[in-house]
Parts: sequence; structure tokens; C-alpha cells
Amino acid sequence: MHALRNIHAALTPAGLLVDAQPVGPQPRVTINGVEAGSLDMLEWMNTIAVVDSRVAELVEDGLFEIQQEEGVVVTDSFDTGDECLATVATWRDTNVPSRLARRLNAAQAAVTVEQDVRLRLLRSTTPPAKGG
Repeated sequence: MHALRNIHAALTPAGLLVDAQPVGPQPRVTINGVEAGSLDMLEWMNTIAVVDSRVAELVEDGLFEIQQEEGVVVTDSFDTGDECLATVATWRDTNVPSRLARRLNAAQAAVTVEQDVRLRLLRSTTPPAKGG
């Protein structure tokens, strides 16, 4: 929450903050256009719950207002399964089920990961005066 308060302080009055978060617990993975399985991002959902509660607190405190919220599907593309595995290994709280990992290790073809992503547009507001 401290980081969001710092961002608020750095924004101009009525400044905008774009919040983009993957919100799907099981992003779909394809190899050469054929479904190969799903990543496990269930742990990440705990992180999103914390982010959501912190944003809600800042909205309640009058620091931000949510101007717009939309969901989009973002597709990450890789030349091989190894490239996909190397990238996904850097994603926080994301696990590759063993069966999918074996398929990706063997894949020398195009791989895609489709993630549900939430986009929120937050507008900086002036907090209410303290003490009445």
C-alpha cells in the first residue's frame, strides 16, 4: 500500500494510473495451435486479492477513484517450448504442471499462453481533509 500512496503523491491532480493484472487462475497454453494444458496461477490469485483490498482501501480513503475496468485476453507467443518455460519461470506465483512441462520441453514449435488480464484506470483524487 505504501507504494500506491507514493504513486498517488507523484501524480498530478487528477492524474491517471493504469493497473494491469493477470487475473486468470489457469492460463491456457497451446503448442502449434493445439491446446496443451494450463498454467497453475492459483497462488497468484492470493496476490491479486491483496492488491484488490489495498486498492479498495485507497479508494475508500479518497486517494483514487476507479474510472474504468475491463478484461482483455493477452497472448504471449514463443518460438519454442523451452523459451516459454524460461519466461514463465520468471512469473511470480506461477507453476507449470509436470505433464505440461514435459510437453513444452519437447515442443520445437510455436507456443502461446493466453492470460485473462484486468485493466483498471485509476484517477488520483484529493483526499478528504483530516480532522473535520
